[in-house]
Amino acid sequence: MKLLVFLILISIAAFQLIARGAETNSDYAVESESAQGTDTATAATDESALTKDASEILARMTDFISAAPAFSLVSETGHEVMHKNGQLLEFGSRLTLTIRRPSKAIGRFDSREGDSSTTVLDGKAIWIYSAKENMYDTTRQPGDIDASLDFLAKQLGVPRQLRDFFSKDLTASLGSAMKSGYYGGESIISGVMCDHLALRSEKEDVQVWIARGDEPVPRRIVITYRELEGQPQFWAQFTEWDFSPELSDTTFTFSLPEGAERIHFFADMPGEESK
Repeated sequence: MKLLVFLILISIAAFQLIARGAETNSDYAVESESAQGTDTATAATDESALTKDASEILARMTDFISAAPAFSLVSETGHEVMHKNGQLLEFGSRLTLTIRRPSKAIGRFDSREGDSSTTVLDGKAIWIYSAKENMYDTTRQPGDIDASLDFLAKQLGVPRQLRDFFSKDLTASLGSAMKSGYYGGESIISGVMCDHLALRSEKEDVQVWIARGDEPVPRRIVITYRELEGQPQFWAQFTEWDFSPELSDTTFTFSLPEGAERIHFFADMPGEESK
């Protein structure tokens, strides 16, 4: 049952991977020798540290996202799974997500395999729904987005990095995530000029392409899991970001589909009884 819930909640989960690529707090400063086209690999001579230019670019991204009162995005994602014959197979999805701080969010996850799943934080309750199975569950929302993702992490095993990414204190909460990293040069992703960063955590290699300009958002990420067999990858390509979304009172309202069956994924919270 938790596997189904995890597939529903993956409508948010792509962002745990972005979260691991954040560090320190500083102004944007990319006018380094590497930005001028020199050999960027030389910037990574200190394997135990994040270089100054990479740190500053990451901080600008995290500061910008954590300060946004509302935003929406669309992303295409893919992840590799090792088949029993040793071959890596790719699965993927399309994610549409809208956030309004402090307590509301809605994410829709459309998998390549045909399932459509929705997660809603309406400010009072958490709803999860699978269209393919026509199943849902709901529970009282314990607070703002930070508190709600803490709750989901404890109840369903959702990674805590999800909470970090949507935290109001995003930059500070991710200070120890990256062990090393450097600036990899300029790249164009879907027509947008980006700064390419190559980062390392204890178990993963992380590449992130962050847009230049007034909206320093991630445009692409690639994660390589070094310690897993075959070193599988996760990738996400962000095709749309909107920091002035048109939101109404019904944007974060979940309407229960006819005939939907309630399956109890959540343990009852104190003072709440199963219905």
